[in-house]
Amino acid sequence: MIKKIMVLLSLVLSLSAYGQTKPNWVAIGQDTYQTGFIYPYKLQLSVPYGIRDIAELKQGLLPMRFDLTWLPNITTKKEIKQLFNNQLEEKFDSVESFKLSKNLIHLFLRKLPEASRHDRWIFEYYPDVGTKLFIQDKKIYHLVGAEINRALIDSWINKNPVLTANLFNRLLKLQ
Repeated sequence: MIKKIMVLLSLVLSLSAYGQTKPNWVAIGQDTYQTGFIYPYKLQLSVPYGIRDIAELKQGLLPMRFDLTWLPNITTKKEIKQLFNNQLEEKFDSVESFKLSKNLIHLFLRKLPEASRHDRWIFEYYPDVGTKLFIQDKKIYHLVGAEINRALIDSWINKNPVLTANLFNRLLKLQ
């Protein structure tokens, strides 16, 4: 009886430890983000190994990771704030919901530093957790709130058809 309990306990502990491991990220596509005539960064989309459902990814129902590599020599903090503010504002469902989320957006934008050429920013999104921003493997900010996370993801995934197709390139080839 004790052996059965020990086996059951070790199984439960191993499963809980497995759930806390980081996913094996697989890059599925990349492209250069464009706003007007400005190309601020390259964007790479990665998903955990085994995920193939584009529709669920677009709805934000699955984990995903966005890897930004900055292109200009220097992008000031002010320029970065303006860029992300515009990105988010475009993708909110309404002007009212954007205004209601203004405080969350302001807290997020205040944490963003200036960026130099080839700096890497990693945005890891998990549906139940939100988005975590890592710069040089250090967590800078944890973005919570369904609407703001949806707007951020939408600003990349549904920016335009070419960017969307390039980000989902590997998955589109499988279908």
